[in-house]
Amino acid sequence: MAKQQRQNRLAKNTKGEIMLEQQDSIDDSLLPSAIELEKLKEIDPTIIQWIKERAEIEQNARIEFNKKQTDISEYHIHKTHNFNSTALVFSFILFLVILGLSAFFVIKELPVTGTIFGGTAIITAIIFFLKATTKSKN
Repeated sequence: MAKQQRQNRLAKNTKGEIMLEQQDSIDDSLLPSAIELEKLKEIDPTIIQWIKERAEIEQNARIEFNKKQTDISEYHIHKTHNFNSTALVFSFILFLVILGLSAFFVIKELPVTGTIFGGTAIITAIIFFLKATTKSKN
């Protein structure tokens, strides 16, 4: 028996601008209040048992919904973790291949080409590392 209440008020923010604040509160109780239960019992004496059964069914449905929601969230986190781990492994392999290619060019007496490949790989790795550490601090 959800009861909703809305409250509006004007407030000033730190810049002195006037803004409207809205506060919504929802009483999402499964059972009506005691006064309402007494009134309902006067109408039908068996309604209290019916309301209790319905409240139990509703509570079980909420628990099941929350369990499914948690399972979906855990699945998503697991998949994201697997994707990130795979991307990390492939990027490391690509980094090693580029450095190997750079070493190959240097051995074949193409030092400018080897330096460009190696320098690009190292600079790119540093940039991604700095981006990752900056993102983790925020």
